[in-house]
Amino acid sequence: MTKCWIKSIILMLFFVVSAGCAKTEKLRVLWPPLPDTPRLEWLGIYYSEGDFPKSQREAAMQSVIGDSGFDYFGRPFGIAADGKGVVYVSDADQRVIKVFDFNRRQVSRFGNGRRFQNPLGLAVDSRGNLYVVEGVSAKVLVFSADQRPLFSFGGEDVFKKPVQLALNETLGRIYVSDGAGHRIAVFDMEGKHLFSFGNQGGGDGEFYSPQGLAIDRENRLFVADQFNARIQVFDADGSFLYKFGERGDRQWNFEFPKDLAFDSDGNLHVLDMRKAALITYRPDGTLLLYTGGQATIEPVGFSMPVSLWIDQNDQIYIADSLNRRFAHWRYFSDEYLRQNPFDSATIRQQEELLKKKMVQ
Repeated sequence: MTKCWIKSIILMLFFVVSAGCAKTEKLRVLWPPLPDTPRLEWLGIYYSEGDFPKSQREAAMQSVIGDSGFDYFGRPFGIAADGKGVVYVSDADQRVIKVFDFNRRQVSRFGNGRRFQNPLGLAVDSRGNLYVVEGVSAKVLVFSADQRPLFSFGGEDVFKKPVQLALNETLGRIYVSDGAGHRIAVFDMEGKHLFSFGNQGGGDGEFYSPQGLAIDRENRLFVADQFNARIQVFDADGSFLYKFGERGDRQWNFEFPKDLAFDSDGNLHVLDMRKAALITYRPDGTLLLYTGGQATIEPVGFSMPVSLWIDQNDQIYIADSLNRRFAHWRYFSDEYLRQNPFDSATIRQQEELLKKKMVQ
């Protein structure tokens, strides 16, 4: 699909969302639209507690009292989810972590409003522990699922300014990107520093402000090498394997790759901050999807997206810094599509909406 076609589809989806506000029938926002096989579904954007689904009574009440009491973002940065309905978002300006509980439809501040120095990247392990990268103190702070401090690790003797992290619980390792130090630091699950690798440069195994990290099923580490506009791949011990991507305006090119994550099918999703796009590659390296591609304030789109998290249920969460919100998407795995074919009503709905957009 061309970029112009992508933009027109995003506009169409905006009209779908707007139309949904006036109808009782829920309109589904699928990407790519039928008759192609949809692989993503847009589920919503969240600025505050006011964006949770509401009953008619709750919506009427909010229209009367307004939304002045809601806790809005200053500058969302890191994002992570426990896969059970709780999403954590670090706010670098307000120096707090906000907890969006989709089960209770409530928002709270982590640790009874605990102030951090500079909360950046986040991660959640299989026990529900939360890992918080602190840019100023150059440490990673670890908290239990009930928000108790457990331990911290790192420090200025290891990092210049850590940014993001990835957990490999299979091997018992934690990988942390050091954006200012242009390297990756590796720890065990208790926070003991094992080794670091990389230095500043453009050669194989060198970095220019590494950011997001992701680990595949083969325990390979994928690194968003931001200012080199590429993805580098290493084995678990930090040995360079290969790289891909280059700077450019084609859909498969990068400008500022900021974060990345894998879905259950092994597809790699790369968040490009400058392109305001989510670029999805199949395991064989071919382009599967290009989502976004134009900075926008519209609901379906991004403007300076900075962090990405995909949980075990293929729920996708994207921190959208400039728009001061996060987006919620869902990836349709091959297994999901086999077990949940789109019903005739959804197919008709999508076809009608597409026709309406094509004749406007």
